[in-house]
Amino acid sequence: MNSWVIAIAILFCYFTGNAQTHFQSVPSTGLPYTIVVTNATINGVPIVSGSEIAVFDDTLCVGAVVYQDTFPVTLTAWQASPAYELPGFITGHSMLFKVYTRNPLGEWFEGVFGAVYETGNGFFGEGVYTAVSLITSSIVFSQRNSIPESCLFKAYPNPFNAEITFIIDIPTNWSQTELQIYNLLGRKIFSTIVSPDRSGRIIFRWNGHDRNGRVLPTGNYFVKISNGFYTKQQVITYQK
Repeated sequence: MNSWVIAIAILFCYFTGNAQTHFQSVPSTGLPYTIVVTNATINGVPIVSGSEIAVFDDTLCVGAVVYQDTFPVTLTAWQASPAYELPGFITGHSMLFKVYTRNPLGEWFEGVFGAVYETGNGFFGEGVYTAVSLITSSIVFSQRNSIPESCLFKAYPNPFNAEITFIIDIPTNWSQTELQIYNLLGRKIFSTIVSPDRSGRIIFRWNGHDRNGRVLPTGNYFVKISNGFYTKQQVITYQK
């Protein structure tokens, strides 16, 4: 086959088969390997629709797919084709999975996910296909516009039972700060505007109720403070 025909075929596969906007996979090499992703979760919560799932051979992205709110998802990884000098995975190399998704505060991030193999052993080309569940227990937050380390944000006791106290030390030129609380699904359940005293300190006590005064269930929540320019957040645990 003429080289220009091969080139046109590769470009066609690349521009029609790669809809991802974050991960850039190698184009089709004609040597596919199927990976079935049965689930992908953050702290037990499924990733959001529109997330991208990618598989890497070391630093080379050899396959990517967009998750559209339904598992399982079929991810095609492309094996290298030395005959045509096309990059791809090498049989026997280990798989590395990354996911581009949104954290509970609505920020998009790229993270490495752990893999629980239901079929296969984590190496490219082993068996007819691989089936894997992807998990992570860490939440990654954007560092963009984060509050300087000199700004303190404490919460105690944590875990808490009846009430938790937030102590926030911010620059004295800040007039107001918004305090927001989210559940693990990223849904805002409480918010209030808090103002610092003359020293720049804010003290606010929260009793575990949502904005409508309803008692929230036991579990982990995310607290975010923001003044419109800077943000900072942490995890708190409510134990009744």
